Parts: sequence; structure tokens; C-alpha cells
Amino acid sequence: MTDETISPAGYPAAILKGDVVGVAFEGVRARLRALFPETIFRHVILPPHANRATWDAIIKEAPCVAVGMGGWRASQRASNTFIGDLTFPLAVLQTMSRPDDLYLGTGQLQDIGVAGIMAAVAGGLNGWTLAGVGSCKISAITLPNTEDWFDDRSVLVAVELVFEGVKLDNTLALAELEDFMAGQTAVQVEKESGNE
Repeated sequence: MTDETISPAGYPAAILKGDVVGVAFEGVRARLRALFPETIFRHVILPPHANRATWDAIIKEAPCVAVGMGGWRASQRASNTFIGDLTFPLAVLQTMSRPDDLYLGTGQLQDIGVAGIMAAVAGGLNGWTLAGVGSCKISAITLPNTEDWFDDRSVLVAVELVFEGVKLDNTLALAELEDFMAGQTAVQVEKESGNE
């Protein structure tokens, strides 16, 4: 079954795929796979509201890189065209056999420590430009308190990635969406008037 079968006829495929939001998400995921190779790091999509069981499963396969979608907050420049800051939460999880190695690692990529993760994220993502979306900025790299969830051999490095001033870029898809919505409104008006 294809998307076209499920979706109403005339609904723009570019909008269904998320337009610039989908492009940004896939671009971030590709950049993370290059920065943290899949031969060493497990890569997962972080659910919007990850629960304890999800985090337990993720940490069991550390080192692990988890990314999700955060939000799209309107900027001051927004007018008739929605323009906003697009955010993505990123979590890099690591487990060591010795807690003393958590900060500086062991000198091997599979045992990269907090300092190395922070340096790799800052160097590989801050200032990186994704075509069609914009430049990525890191607003924060933190070590959230996980003492109730993880033991003292594990760490979560949390990062917030931001693309500022992002707007929908597919004018044709937006026009098609407007046409689709106008058609849906006409059908609704006809049904309400009894002319089916």
C-alpha cells in the first residue's frame, strides 16, 4: 500500500513528507551517522515522550545516538510566511566498565567520554549548513541528572540543535495544499446544503 492510496487525492506529497522539517530531520540523522559511525554507535529515533522503558533499552546498547524532533517556534520575522526556529533534541549515551573513564574516555572511539562527545558534537554540528534548511547552532550541551535511571557507569549527553529562521520552502506544494483545502471546503459546503 502506498501513501497515495491512504491519503486523499490531491494532498501534496511534499507536505506529507514534512517539507523542510522532514529534510532537516533526515539531514541531521545523516550528519550524526557520519560523525558517530554506525559500526560503533547504535542510532535510534527518540520518541516525542520517551518513557523509562525506552531509555532502559537505549542505554543497554550504548554507545548510542538518539535524535528526535523538538519544535518549531515562530521567530520575530514571521509574517504571512511562517518562519521559526526548528529544534532537534539529541542524546548521546555512553557506558563504561570503569566510572572513572566516563569523562575522558579510554582513547578509543567506542569508549569516547563526555569531553570527547561534547567536542565532537560542537565541532561537527555547530555552524554546519544543511542545504535548503540553514545553519545549525547548538544552544546547549548538558549532562542531565539521570541518577534515578542510570547507574554510575553510564552517562547521557543531551544536546539541543537549532536551525534559526526556517520556513517552508516548497511553494508548489503549498499552492497544491491550498487548492486541496479549497476543494475540501467546496465539497463540505455542497454536503451541508444537501447537494451531494
